[in-house]
Amino acid sequence: MITALLPIFFAVLLLGLPIFASLALAVFVAIEFFGATSPVIVPMRMFTGMNNFSLMAIPFFILAAELMRIGGLSDRLINLAKALVGWVPGGLAAATVLSCLFFGSISGSSPATVVAIGSIMFPALVAAGYNKLFAIGLIATAGTLGPIVPPSIALIIYGSVTGTSVGRLFAAGLLPAMLIAALLIAYCMVYASFKGYERAPFPSLREIGQALKAAAWGLGLPFILLGGIYSGVFTPTESAAVACVYGLFIGMVVYRTIRWPELVSTLRSSGLTSATLLLITAGASAFSWLLAITGTPTQLASQVLSLTDDPLQVMALFNIVMIIAGFFLDSASAIIVLSPLLQPIAAQVGVDPVHFGVITLVNFSVGMITPPVGLNLFVAMSISRMSLQQVFRACLPFIVMMLVALVIITYVPWLSNWLPSLIY
Repeated sequence: MITALLPIFFAVLLLGLPIFASLALAVFVAIEFFGATSPVIVPMRMFTGMNNFSLMAIPFFILAAELMRIGGLSDRLINLAKALVGWVPGGLAAATVLSCLFFGSISGSSPATVVAIGSIMFPALVAAGYNKLFAIGLIATAGTLGPIVPPSIALIIYGSVTGTSVGRLFAAGLLPAMLIAALLIAYCMVYASFKGYERAPFPSLREIGQALKAAAWGLGLPFILLGGIYSGVFTPTESAAVACVYGLFIGMVVYRTIRWPELVSTLRSSGLTSATLLLITAGASAFSWLLAITGTPTQLASQVLSLTDDPLQVMALFNIVMIIAGFFLDSASAIIVLSPLLQPIAAQVGVDPVHFGVITLVNFSVGMITPPVGLNLFVAMSISRMSLQQVFRACLPFIVMMLVALVIITYVPWLSNWLPSLIY
């Protein structure tokens, strides 16, 4: 049955079916023709996969990100980033990375970060003389910081399918996200120095203070959310609802940039996005269930460990597997399908589940900027009006930086484990 499952899945996926339908149909066909149970269990498992309290955070965080985007927060975060790093070589490019880090800490979403920051910074970078390919490659890659820096929708999904503490995962993502941002900024500085771009003047303390004051309401959200989670005031799921209320308050009362028509449109688009993601979760849950009941994780673990039980080699192998999977699956589906398979094996060779969660997320963040299903590439195409081939070629130097960060994060577990061990 398992031998037939994967070929069926890829066959229907190539026919153009949505990912959730491909996952569910593959399970249905495998059970119908090769299994001993009734395929009526497939919709039951799909419902069970969605009937998870932790997953309630997903639509709330998506809505919060949209409220922050239309509420005018993007401009304020960009101005703050310019004030902080705009004076270094390649300052505008460095400010783009920092803006994505700031917005990612609010949205938890990679495409939302690319849209919110890229729609403003791409024209600004081009107008400042930066190469278009460099600009769009940087934006598409820096957008991957959205799901890595806490709070993160992808980490919520990983925590729900592996039983790992979402609070610990949130804490674990902070330093790796800062490492990736630092590497991207360093590349921007070297690139700008080599190209000879002009540097902006050093800002005064007053200018920094004004930018910080303007962005303070938005920057307060991550502190409220993470502070509430780690102090025990609310759960990660409840924090997502708090984020929505906070975002609505800022947009309608403080900044007064959200009107009722925009709010209705935002509710509709957020609902559609949430439904799409939860449908993928449902299909992938049925897929993961079939793998689990057939003992596939145990068999796979035995095969992998028969080759080597060296943690360094096992993690190198897993990184390769996850990067390849990221070419063909979106991050949510890939996390749900592969995490229950790979995480127990990683645990057997001594890799902490929280550390492995961050490694998994960085791998699939690379998948966000690789074809054929890299979502950030398609969002960047709409912003830059370039072809998929051009955008992907633009991302290649930054993918190298992401891979360097992945190696460091994989083999320096302190980056992922220090902050959770300090808090918990």
